[in-house]
Formats: sequence, structure tokens, C-alpha cells
Amino acid sequence: MITEEVYYWQIQWAGRWMTTFTRFTEQAIRKEHPEAIRIEGSRQVCITPETPSERNQARSSLRSNTPDVRYNLTSRA
Repeated sequence: MITEEVYYWQIQWAGRWMTTFTRFTEQAIRKEHPEAIRIEGSRQVCITPETPSERNQARSSLRSNTPDVRYNLTSRA
């Protein structure tokens, strides 16, 4: 499975600091906002299954209702 950690960030936009509405990986946010500050406590792990057996495992894990883990089941490997 592919795992990515995403966070909310504080960025400078039009001369003011604001919080992002969407979570981003550090690599993605640094491309446009090298000054970005990670919001602690906003971590979410995005897991993308790569094989059919991993997709089945992820579907059964969806019922565990863990808010800091999100399964991305839309992409097909």
C-alpha cells in the first residue's frame, strides 16, 4: 500500500496568513508556499491500496471509523 501523510497548513496569501481548506503533503505545499507552517494535530494518513487483496482489506478497514486514516479506493493500480 502507498501511504502519504497530509496536513492542514498556514500559508501567506495576499500578504495575510491563512489556513488551507484542504490537507496537503509537505512536498506538494512547498512547491508554491515554501514558507508554509504545518498545523500540528491535523495529520491524516492517506492509504492507497495497490493490489486486489489490499483493496479488500481496506474496504473491511473502512468500518473501523478512524478519522486520521483515509483509504483512497478510487485509483486502480
